[in-house]
Amino acid sequence: MTAFFGVLRDSPRFPAGNGFTLVELLCVIVILGSLAASALPRYVTLTDEAHHSVVGMTASSFQGAVFLANAACIVRDFDGLDNLPNFGSGNVDFNANCLPASTNGINNLNVNANRCLQIWNGVLSPAPSISTPASDSTDYRAQGGGTNCTFTYREDADTTRGFTYNAATGTISVINP
Repeated sequence: MTAFFGVLRDSPRFPAGNGFTLVELLCVIVILGSLAASALPRYVTLTDEAHHSVVGMTASSFQGAVFLANAACIVRDFDGLDNLPNFGSGNVDFNANCLPASTNGINNLNVNANRCLQIWNGVLSPAPSISTPASDSTDYRAQGGGTNCTFTYREDADTTRGFTYNAATGTISVINP
């Protein structure tokens, strides 16, 4: 067998000295491993920053939509009425404060998770996916109680990211650590 390997080693197809030694390969592996180890924390930081930005952008979009809905309601003297035409999906209903309250004709200040879904889909177009209760396939989860709708971001492990909409005052409070 040694004669066979000797022939291969000395043949023109496999000239001697045209390969990497085991030490050289190990050095390359160690260098690549250390580069990967130093790049991984930066990648994790970028991912966290991206989630932070998505929540901030969505909250800003929602706040802008609520502001526009409020302005349209005030201009048209539409407070407490249903289905504001030419705004959002055309089925947004308003409470006495001229703020989006639902899309099914309920105009009081108390909200629940289903009404929060209606407000979300009524003012945002196109809207990120949302559900209630928690679903792994949606971007946000809606919860409601009293006059507050809470929209929790679901795309990362930090389940505290999101924002709250107060249906009585129209204020948006961002929770984005």
